[in-house]
Amino acid sequence: MTKKNNEIDKFDSMPFISLIHHISRNKLKYSMKNPNGIDMVHEGRYLMEIHKCKNLSQDDLANIFGQSKGTIAKALRKLEDKEYVERKIDDNNRRKYILKTTKKGEELAILLKKDLKEWEKKVGIDKLDENTKIQLIKIARKSEEILKDN
Repeated sequence: MTKKNNEIDKFDSMPFISLIHHISRNKLKYSMKNPNGIDMVHEGRYLMEIHKCKNLSQDDLANIFGQSKGTIAKALRKLEDKEYVERKIDDNNRRKYILKTTKKGEELAILLKKDLKEWEKKVGIDKLDENTKIQLIKIARKSEEILKDN
């Protein structure tokens, strides 16, 4: 245990899931300091995903992030208003819109991804070995499966 001024460090006795939550919460706080006025809880994550994956629809984003279509639609409207994202009618399904980053959105997505990588390096996530990363992915999948089973 790590002691500081004869006190036990709060992280030594914190349950694992609380550690994960703490890391996630601190990342969000760190991200809120970005000068782009973009909500990193939703908008920033969606923008990076749209930039990374071509031909995504609103439904695809809802499935990827486990969010309601309404939550996705609200964030997409903000991204469109800020001219980061545009919707194009799908040639194969006229009722479906394909999401695409604009030039401005592409530039921001690249900056946000760079910021994420810098943060991961600052806190040491980049030092996790491949087996640990794979195990964390398995835990994330299993936690989602448990919710679907109930």
